[in-house]
Amino acid sequence: MGNARSMAVATANREIEESQQRAIAARQAEQKPRNALEAMAVKLKISPQALQKTLRSTVFSACRSDEEFFALVVVANEYGLNPLLKEMYAFPAKGSGIVPMVSVDGWIRIMNEHPAFDGIEFDYHADEKGGIEAIEAIIYRKDRQHPVKVIEYLEECKRPTDPWKTAPRRMLRHRALMQGARVAFGFSGIFAEGDEEIEVGNVIDITPQAQTMPDRKTLGEELGDEIPNFDRNTGELVEDTQTDARGMTEVDEETARQADTGEWQEGRADEDMGEAHSDAEESPSDAKLRQIRESIAAAKNLAGLKHVDNEWVNARAVYDDDTAREVDAAIAAKWKELGQ
Repeated sequence: MGNARSMAVATANREIEESQQRAIAARQAEQKPRNALEAMAVKLKISPQALQKTLRSTVFSACRSDEEFFALVVVANEYGLNPLLKEMYAFPAKGSGIVPMVSVDGWIRIMNEHPAFDGIEFDYHADEKGGIEAIEAIIYRKDRQHPVKVIEYLEECKRPTDPWKTAPRRMLRHRALMQGARVAFGFSGIFAEGDEEIEVGNVIDITPQAQTMPDRKTLGEELGDEIPNFDRNTGELVEDTQTDARGMTEVDEETARQADTGEWQEGRADEDMGEAHSDAEESPSDAKLRQIRESIAAAKNLAGLKHVDNEWVNARAVYDDDTAREVDAAIAAKWKELGQ
């Protein structure tokens, strides 16, 4: 009797413990960041909305779109950089796009946090008159027999700015440190202060490039075939309208009556004004939200809905809590509808 009671108590305790573990795992899953911005917000102990607003108005103010902004957030998370401490900021490149610019403090952080880092030394080189000519950074790695040496010359690095005029040795030492860290540890995708001459091919540029459609007559001559009419901006086919013996476009009787009385032109003008007004009022974030909602409703299978869900995860932090909960609920309902 006593053994049976002990076994029953042990079983009950085990079930309670397992239930507690499941509850803890569920809470941890709910608290797990869903995107790069939330991950950074958790680390900095600030709400994602407040973090985005702060970054957009300060160190990431050069970003012209959500895509550029989130690309920088991903880079900052990858290297463990804190933009609020100005360890990294957005730098507008020449022409278009942005680059993730890392300050000397940021380079020092990622170098010191690298598990193979084993110290750094600087070797100063003087010119014939005793002035500073170059500084060599000598970086030691625990997993290498020989150190990495990178030399930077004052003549190539100096800029016509106050810091370079008042403290050229310190600025050149910073330059040697940053370039040495880049070579020694293979840090990629980030730039050092002084890399202002950035090639367009190295920047984060997600601006859609306008596609020029080929000329219809040229295509017809090359292919020797009849090419249908199409819109040169969108590529959409434009149906050829039928004409009568006089070369006039055929229209239905109602359209002809409206054209004679002026009703058609008035209605068309109102419609065009309404469309223009609607387009002008819709912000990029509103357009994105509308597109996601439409995609949720149109999803026909689990694969399509999963794609929409992933897209929503990346954009979710931009919206307020009520909107986020509404879209989350819509996705959950669609999962259930499709049999998830």
